[in-house]
Amino acid sequence: MSKAVPFLLALMLLYSLCAEAVVQSNSIGQDRDGFAQESEYTLSIQGDVSTLYHFGEPVWKRTMTPWEDGYEVSTFQFDEETTHYRLYGQDRLVAEELGSGVRYFYYDARGILEKTMVVGDGKVREMEIYTYDAATNSLNSLLLITEEGSSILYFGDPQVRPWFTYTKGDAFTKVMQISETLQVQEVWQGDSILKSVEVEMEESGGIRVKTVVNGLEQSELYNELGLLVLKTSPSLRTEYRYDDRTLLEEVEGNEEGKKRIIRYEGGNKVTESHYQDDILEKDVSFPAGSGKVETLYDKGKPYCDITYALDGERVLSIRYR
Repeated sequence: MSKAVPFLLALMLLYSLCAEAVVQSNSIGQDRDGFAQESEYTLSIQGDVSTLYHFGEPVWKRTMTPWEDGYEVSTFQFDEETTHYRLYGQDRLVAEELGSGVRYFYYDARGILEKTMVVGDGKVREMEIYTYDAATNSLNSLLLITEEGSSILYFGDPQVRPWFTYTKGDAFTKVMQISETLQVQEVWQGDSILKSVEVEMEESGGIRVKTVVNGLEQSELYNELGLLVLKTSPSLRTEYRYDDRTLLEEVEGNEEGKKRIIRYEGGNKVTESHYQDDILEKDVSFPAGSGKVETLYDKGKPYCDITYALDGERVLSIRYR
């Protein structure tokens, strides 16, 4: 038996005799007392029971219980009213509940994971087999076997150039880490490349994702907050404008001079304006609790209002100016 397990159980007994401790936390229940930032989460620790709260409301309760050569961890999710069980032995995860089945973990003599297996309804549903480089212990491959079929992932030397590949049906995907700021993904079917994806970090802290599908390229730019700010394709360019993290406008335009501006309030679309060569052709408003109203323009001047029902399809009235 590992010396760490009895020591851990002794600590659990000691904590059970102590008063409740409440610390700052995050959404996954880590102790964040060392961080200066305020947090929406707190973690209550009382003996072998930990409870995570979000704005004072319980998220989950985790209990550690001694079990043979290890211990059991049961986590109750308050929102789903379900309990998830995990078993640890020799300081390793050996089994966990997975829906109506159980996933078992198997390790080699070095303590490295070599296989997992999902069993349910008296049969094996899924199996994962891992292989490693004998010298570095870095992961070489992962074979996934399911009831629907199998796939295999291969991994490159992380010291030279990190990459991995995987198969799905008759498609073959390769992901390469070119540098700290550049990642490339390619999808092949036979000898034909179907899709390539290039991910690059911007100096501003944002991320640019370039995708080529069947020879057509599109690009998405995300700012340092992870918000999509620009999307381009051969036929369309769309800008997204925000107030802090709240979307205010989408501005679409193409090479033919067409432009559409969509405005939002509180996450709801409120107006939509259509232009041709910067000349307003149509305004659409979306009143709360009712359908939409279209105002048509001729050479920039309004001449007709069309009111639609709540379904946005049936015309209720047409008024000419």
